[in-house]
Amino acid sequence: MKELEIKTGRRTEDIKEGLLALERDNYILWDNKSDTRHIMIIEGWDRDQKIVTPPGSANRYYTEY
Repeated sequence: MKELEIKTGRRTEDIKEGLLALERDNYILWDNKSDTRHIMIIEGWDRDQKIVTPPGSANRYYTEY
């Protein structure tokens, strides 16, 4: 938890609240809430995220970069 406080700049209460929200939304399992080491990630990406690739952009990557 201390590492998350340092990395995010948030208070422990805010981090726990966020983790509980992730658990309610079934992104993580956190049965033993005594430590963050017990968190299991179920889904590591945003469900509503839509990736739109413009036509020809995949080919452009190989020719321009």
